[in-house]
Amino acid sequence: MNKERQEYYSAKLGALAAELREDLDKNLDGAKTVQLDTSIGRLSRMDAMQLQQMALELRRRQQNQMLRIENALKRLETGTFGVCARCGKSISKDRLDAQPDAIACVPCAEAR
Repeated sequence: MNKERQEYYSAKLGALAAELREDLDKNLDGAKTVQLDTSIGRLSRMDAMQLQQMALELRRRQQNQMLRIENALKRLETGTFGVCARCGKSISKDRLDAQPDAIACVPCAEAR
């Protein structure tokens, strides 16, 4: 991979990481513990608990994506970015454009 493409993916991954950090910082309130307040009804409390669980799951997924992005940036530094972790072949440009944190080529990802 040439230097220009590396810089492109580095910028793209950096922008994704910044966007994720912003979302993670913004969504802290939704993951807080639901307070058992007697002023709200049982159904309202259940709704609040369901919203909390959905916010926690979203946060977990965002944290996992952040780890994948950080790992992709490390692979850029070591020169292994764009190489499939399973078969060692190059990951297609189209796949990296769509999912720059991909660690496997399409055939290997489908085989999983």
